[in-house]
Amino acid sequence: MGNGFSSKRGKGLILCTDSYSIKEIVILINILKIKFNIDSSIRYHISVSPNNKHIKKRVARIYMDKINLDKIKPFIVPYFVESMLYKIN
Repeated sequence: MGNGFSSKRGKGLILCTDSYSIKEIVILINILKIKFNIDSSIRYHISVSPNNKHIKKRVARIYMDKINLDKIKPFIVPYFVESMLYKIN
């Protein structure tokens, strides 16, 4: 819910999986598809080190569009504190 978990992109959602390997991200995408019928994809982001603004790293994140965000909302809303619901609405 807080910093680093997710961010809204347009009407979709980005899951910040920066510290996961590509293999782990693919496993998560497959679990979303198999267990919840959620279609998602990998999007790449350039992350800048907070300590050294010159160090940039390409990180993979999970993206789901609005249709799939709406599918998963009933499963995740009970775990959100009210002040963070804006992230998925």
